[in-house]
Amino acid sequence: MMNRTTRILGVIVALLAAPFAWSQQDAQLSMCLRNPIQFNSAHAGTNGVLRTMVINRAQWVGWEGAPRTQWVSAHAPILRNRMGVGITALKDQSGARGHAEFMGHFAYYFPKPIHGFNLTTGLSLGVQSNRFDFSQLHVSDLNDPLQAAPYKEAAFNAGFGAMAYKDDWYVGLSIPHLLEQSMGFQGSGPVQRRHLYLMTGYIHRINSAVDLRGVCMVKKVSGAPFAMDVGVEAWFMERYSIGTMMRWKEGFGFQLSYYIDESWRVYYAVDFPLNGLANRNFGSHEIGVSWDFGFKRTAYQSPRYF
Repeated sequence: MMNRTTRILGVIVALLAAPFAWSQQDAQLSMCLRNPIQFNSAHAGTNGVLRTMVINRAQWVGWEGAPRTQWVSAHAPILRNRMGVGITALKDQSGARGHAEFMGHFAYYFPKPIHGFNLTTGLSLGVQSNRFDFSQLHVSDLNDPLQAAPYKEAAFNAGFGAMAYKDDWYVGLSIPHLLEQSMGFQGSGPVQRRHLYLMTGYIHRINSAVDLRGVCMVKKVSGAPFAMDVGVEAWFMERYSIGTMMRWKEGFGFQLSYYIDESWRVYYAVDFPLNGLANRNFGSHEIGVSWDFGFKRTAYQSPRYF
């Protein structure tokens, strides 16, 4: 009886603690800088075309219950390039815990540069849900009360972002989830803390065939360690790229890109942890595909590194 009670209490503690740990982190993607609308709505439509993208991430390959993430986005300019709209959908599964969200994005483009900078602001609105499937837990007693129906809860959320850019440089600041939700198991605590992102990128043309592009994203979350992603890649004839990235004190990786034509692009990324997990998995792998559709680019275009 004591062992069973201890086991139940242990599982309950794990369930109550999990939302707090997870709340400090949005879903992790190495390709986030390929399509930054995920973190900043001000990017919606700034490519000048209808751009769609699909990303699949398998994290810590070889670990049972390791995170798996799928992400889909589509965004385009409207009203003669005065505004941009888009949608993003995310599904993140880690063991028995699942998270999903669907967001609509709206961006306003300032009609004239300010001190030489093009400016955009963005707003996102949508819903997010969390699910915990107790049947995924390994318990010895099949009649255990914890083997109940999956626990689900959903809530509204909103985000805000802004961006300034020139032909070869940009900087953006955003809070993709403004509201801190209490959506954990039986109201156990905030599932998603407020994240502040600072993103910047720069492109340097070496010659007519080679570009060097650098990107950096800094993330600040209350109660969580400092987080920063830095990447550098070389583009050849604006069609092929190879690059490397570093996640501050957490991991490093490599990325490849290939432009099949003016519309279709494929991406691959792999990253490896630098902590105690380094020898216990086969890295994290991402595959992405993007497609530009429909109408011609206009004079209003985003920098090439978007």
